[in-house]
Amino acid sequence: MNLHSRRTPAVLALLLAGTALFTGCTDNGSPAEAKDKATSTATSDPTSTPSTPDELVILPGSIGAARVGMTRAQWTPTGLFEDGAVLCGGELIHWAADPTAEKLLVLTDKDATITQLFVSAPGPHTEHGDIEVGSTYGELKRAFPAITQPVADGFGETSSVYPPSEEDGLAYLGFLLNALPGDVTDATTIARIAVTGGEKPYFQYGC
Repeated sequence: MNLHSRRTPAVLALLLAGTALFTGCTDNGSPAEAKDKATSTATSDPTSTPSTPDELVILPGSIGAARVGMTRAQWTPTGLFEDGAVLCGGELIHWAADPTAEKLLVLTDKDATITQLFVSAPGPHTEHGDIEVGSTYGELKRAFPAITQPVADGFGETSSVYPPSEEDGLAYLGFLLNALPGDVTDATTIARIAVTGGEKPYFQYGC
């Protein structure tokens, strides 16, 4: 399997729907530089552990206390996650607070090191600009004025955009828009937010 190839839309539809079928696989990503400062009480620290998924803060390379590059030995003691299905030589685990993956997806490599994190419902929001799933492209541009132009993602009628400051080996954020590039307007909403380390996140997964 080529871990860096684009994936099939049919499999993505199952994966991003957050169903119990959990079908997909992972791309390898370099460990993110986001700091792991997990605590159970701090509320002003974006890397602290909130009580509900809706309170999670999204940063390049991390969502709350979860960061790209965490190994099984690192994420197991946090109590944040539970093991999921083995997928195409990798694995999908889920947040203990979101067992049906309605809001969050966590992808790992074959060694259960976290490679990508996804948000698929409103609630979790970016530290910069307070952007969440359901925010508009206009709001996204105001938060990230130099964001890349929409490009076809290859999955249905969607397109992807990325903050350009996340290039050159830095941790990435990615936003999936609910329209093809030529149809995107300021009113177009965000369908998914992705976090990875060292390369652009891909919204498509398959075996």
